[in-house]
Amino acid sequence: MAAPGGTATQAALVCAKDAKPVDLPTSFPAQASLPAGYVVTGVESRSAGRTVVTAVSPKPFKQTLAEMQGAYSTRGWTPSEGEVEERDAESNFDGNGLRGRWAIRELPDCTDNTTVSVLLGS
Repeated sequence: MAAPGGTATQAALVCAKDAKPVDLPTSFPAQASLPAGYVVTGVESRSAGRTVVTAVSPKPFKQTLAEMQGAYSTRGWTPSEGEVEERDAESNFDGNGLRGRWAIRELPDCTDNTTVSVLLGS
């Protein structure tokens, strides 16, 4: 799913308070929306109908982790093949006729902020 190819809006690694939001494509499914308060900073369309969304959470790593696990284990998604480390975590998920992967990383230069990326495709 991670092969390159497509178009993108440049994602910036910035603190949530400084992030300039970009819109999700209208084709992005509501079931895959990020938890409330996250700022989408980039969207990349890749080949084979895949989309990568980059965002920043204005919340600490552990809270962001709990929200992402909750969001992508409900709404018709089934999580799989994930791992949690001290400052980063990721998980595959599938459902709703799609599959994807989310990843989060503590953002050390921004107190209590976490970077988020979601890859979604068929």
